[in-house]
Formats: sequence, structure tokens, C-alpha cells
Amino acid sequence: MRQGPARSLSCAVLLATLAAWPALARADISTTEYADSQYRFTFRLPADWQKEEVPAPGDAGEVRFAAKSAARPIFVLAIVTAVGPAITREEFERRPDREALVDDLIRRTLGQVYAKMSHDLSANRLVVDETQRRASDAGIGFSIRTTHTTPEGATTVAGTHVFPFRAPYAITLMVVARVAGVTPAEVETRRRLLDSLQVNPP
Repeated sequence: MRQGPARSLSCAVLLATLAAWPALARADISTTEYADSQYRFTFRLPADWQKEEVPAPGDAGEVRFAAKSAARPIFVLAIVTAVGPAITREEFERRPDREALVDDLIRRTLGQVYAKMSHDLSANRLVVDETQRRASDAGIGFSIRTTHTTPEGATTVAGTHVFPFRAPYAITLMVVARVAGVTPAEVETRRRLLDSLQVNPP
């Protein structure tokens, strides 16, 4: 699924963030909340993660927030991507093909977000490990987990995605992490982070 003429996210951010750190992350560390008032979403991340400068908006959307782990080659991105047209909850629930619509949104997200991320990582292979629908009162929600084979080793890219009802954009909360040396505590930290995404209806 590799593709993409223009890189959507800065390679400098990706490569610098994925540099190795010696210490291990813990799943029980204190957290802090990021709140985006413009797009009405929040999530929680470990309090010791370091905020990063965000790259300029690209084809995959606008990076609203970026941070890296203080201990390991793991980072989080909050991305808003323009989509259209907007759909209401009533329209979605009336559609007999709504399951097919969600499948189409997953396929489009894989192509627009994950394939471009794979390109940014200089990966020569992208494997879709899991896709799963997620219940959300605010919009159409699902999660995706992928593995990318890069020159530095396997890298996991996982995200929670919400297409808010009545809004012409999608919200992505994405975690990128090297597979080598991962601990159960780190996996739990990433799960909690992705599960913490909350979107308020417009």
C-alpha cells in the first residue's frame, strides 16, 4: 500500500522521534489532558511525554498536536483531516448500507493516512493487523493497527478515528512505536492513550 507523491508529515519529526531512548515507559504514570477547542476533542497522554513542533498541514491533514515519549521511541499525533460531505446521525442510521460506508471509510483512511505514514517511514511493506469499529455517540468511529517494515526495524502505527456527525472533517489519534523491545507496560500505555479520545458533537 505504499504510495504518495508529497510527504504529509515531516520526516525530520518522525526520524527524530523514533530515535532510541534507554529507559522503559510505565503504564501507571500520571497523565495530562490535551483539549482541542476548535475541533472539540480531548485525549490523555503520559504527563512526562514531550510536546513536539508540528509539521505544516499536508495531504493527510493538519497535525494539531504531537508529542514523544520521554523513555522510548514512541510518539503520538492528533490529526484533523478534511472530508465531505458531512453526515448526520439520523442520515447514517437510516442508511441500509451503513456497514459498507464504514468499510469504505476504513479503506480510505488506510490509503490516505497509513499509506502516507508508511511512505514517510521509508517502509517497504505495510501490513494491516487489525481494523475494528468503535462505538461513539459523536460520530462514526473505528480503530486501525498496522505494522510497517522500515530500515530501522518493524514499526507499529495504530490509530483511533472518529468522523463526527454534522462535521466535514475526521479526527485521528495515532501512536507510532518501534516494535523492538516493547514491553507489556508500553502496550498498555498506548492502548489507554488511544482509548482516551473523546469527541464532543458539534
